[in-house]
Amino acid sequence: MEPSDFLTRLRAESAHLAAFAAHRDLGAPVPTCPGMNVGEILRHLGSVHRVVLGWVRGQHRPEVWEREPPDGDVVGWFRAGAAELHDELSGHRPDEPCDTWSPDDHTVGFWWRRMAHEITVHRVDVETAYGPIGPIDAGFAADGADEVLSLFLVHRRGDDETHGPVRTVGVAAGSHVWRVTLRPAAAEVTRELPDDADAVVIGDPVAVYLWLWGRRADDAVRVCGDRQSAAALRAALATATR
Repeated sequence: MEPSDFLTRLRAESAHLAAFAAHRDLGAPVPTCPGMNVGEILRHLGSVHRVVLGWVRGQHRPEVWEREPPDGDVVGWFRAGAAELHDELSGHRPDEPCDTWSPDDHTVGFWWRRMAHEITVHRVDVETAYGPIGPIDAGFAADGADEVLSLFLVHRRGDDETHGPVRTVGVAAGSHVWRVTLRPAAAEVTRELPDDADAVVIGDPVAVYLWLWGRRADDAVRVCGDRQSAAALRAALATATR
């Protein structure tokens, strides 16, 4: 994907989500985020917009930022935060140095990519609260599968994982493939399909993307081999992305 595609998606998804949620019941439960409702998803996104905005402007994670709409207008507050963040990010080159939480990527482009996937995953959450979801571009979904595996699983996996055996899981999202090695409290990801995998998860890019993010059940993909190993991957991702 071109870096500019992430900014385009961030703007489009944010505008769609604001229009979609307007005049709907914000108390509607979100099946993909048990215990949360649509209003809480929008508050989360609005808070994330503002912490990232402060991060980019201040070049470090801010200690204080606005987490709630001061006037109770959740949709308007979300819309304003999304627009301000988009304008800030689009004012920088993607290769411009910028502080991030990634140990591997300290550029503005990190935030372009991260926020595009943040809004898309949560757009799916909000749409699921009311009915079927809209389309997701297959190329973007494949990139999202790579991000959640190579960034979240590798760098944000906690030390509270089950100390079971080392497992190797292959992931195939269309023509895009990954080898995931799960070790106690650690993971390794390479862009190859293993021939010695305990399990292989196969599906079209959108299905795999949403399954990796816990937004689709196991019947959305095909699991070949040891289902417990596939379940271990999903459990590790649930910890890494919470």
